[in-house]
Amino acid sequence: VEQDPQEILSASQRVLRGVVRKSGIRPSAFSAFGITNQRETVMTWDRKTSRVLHPAIVWEDRRTAAWCRARKGWTKLLRQKTGLPLDAYFSAPKIRWLLDHVGEVRRLATSGRLMVGTVDSWLLWNLCDGHPHVTDETNASRTLLFNICTRRWDPDLLRRFDISLDLLPRVLPSRAAFGKLRPTIIGTAVPVRAVCGDQQASFYAAVRRSGGRGRVTKVTYGTGVFILQDAGNRFTLHPKFFTTIAPGRKGTPYVLETKIEGTGKAVDRLLRHPKALERYFFQLARNVQRRLSALPVSPVSLVIDGGITRDGSLGKIQGAVSKGSVVTQPIYDGTALGIAWLLRDTAKKRKTVP
Repeated sequence: VEQDPQEILSASQRVLRGVVRKSGIRPSAFSAFGITNQRETVMTWDRKTSRVLHPAIVWEDRRTAAWCRARKGWTKLLRQKTGLPLDAYFSAPKIRWLLDHVGEVRRLATSGRLMVGTVDSWLLWNLCDGHPHVTDETNASRTLLFNICTRRWDPDLLRRFDISLDLLPRVLPSRAAFGKLRPTIIGTAVPVRAVCGDQQASFYAAVRRSGGRGRVTKVTYGTGVFILQDAGNRFTLHPKFFTTIAPGRKGTPYVLETKIEGTGKAVDRLLRHPKALERYFFQLARNVQRRLSALPVSPVSLVIDGGITRDGSLGKIQGAVSKGSVVTQPIYDGTALGIAWLLRDTAKKRKTVP
């Protein structure tokens, strides 16, 4: 599964300009800018020219599955440091594949010109003055190279995957000064103050929606279904769940996560068959409930978002199956809502209005 990094960049620029134009707000009135992005996807480019070296290898791509299976003995160490198993889903095996199979990637790594990053790093490099090579903790946490206890790129993991630290971006908290948007993008320089992986951004929107009450649990129904629950400030591992990090009201707590793949495609196939779609929704809701039942803390309520929730029926079905409260976000795109809240809360601390 591949994408064109240049197309992602061009589309992002068009969206930025379109939003400013349609809002009717003068560009100089914007105080902050943020990015939320698909996680795990890997980009490679030339430090000197910014030229793309290979199509982006997307999170769904499974070309490294056999490579990962051959190294299943690494999983215990990886879980203890990253909270994740060794799987083709994550970034490090994709980076290793590029170094092993793409001659130009390998040559530029040798000459010190190779840049590697996730989607956020690629966008920041191209959209901001001075080409900052940076990422945030949530995106770094999905690479299998970032220790979520020390909050640093881990030397042992870098050696194991044989990936040089020089290739990777500098890691900042999700709320940080990432750079300034180049004035040529929307007509003025805007500081980038928040970057966050899509599911963690959606989780932050759920934190805001819940009002800080209890152990927040959110479900996103989209390309895949993603379930995240706040796990507090102590690193813990639980069977059937990844442990990751996400921005909270204060700091960056640990979060438990699991996913159900292929849901978006299944819904697309059934859109013209209402009865079959309803049956699928009940099946999906039961599947979600099985995952929820495995969580260490039973959810008091669920905050839900995602494209599949748009007609309102899935929330009602999930509530009936789970026999509990389900709160649907006011807009289905919880990822965009989450990054907007991050920007707003950061602006409040700085006493500016976004």
